[in-house]
Amino acid sequence: MEYKDDMRKLIDIVKQQSLSAPLQQTLDDMKMLTTAVKDLNDRIEIRVRKSLVKSDSTATAKPTKKVKKAKPFPSVSSPPPPTKPNIPTQTSDKMKVLQKADFNKMRDDLLAKQQSLQPTKPIPPT
Repeated sequence: MEYKDDMRKLIDIVKQQSLSAPLQQTLDDMKMLTTAVKDLNDRIEIRVRKSLVKSDSTATAKPTKKVKKAKPFPSVSSPPPPTKPNIPTQTSDKMKVLQKADFNKMRDDLLAKQQSLQPTKPIPPT
């Protein structure tokens, strides 16, 4: 705990001197503190990394567990393709006629809309 007290005293001294000391000296003191904090941060980061990563010697000493191979699936045959029900041709002919009628109706609606959007033509004076 003694080092913490020393650290607090140094920080207090820098704080007090920052108000009365010349600006250049205050900046130098801040740079020193910043460098010290950065160095401490780097050291702690290295310690954390070392504690998280196991060394190679301990990693190779432990035997690894063998993984059992998965059993292959039994062969499964694909189901037969579905048979198409016999659709009478009469129904398909009716569908074609209905589709053509719908197409003609849509075409007529479009032409009517286009006619309504055309500008009116002036009537010549008589």
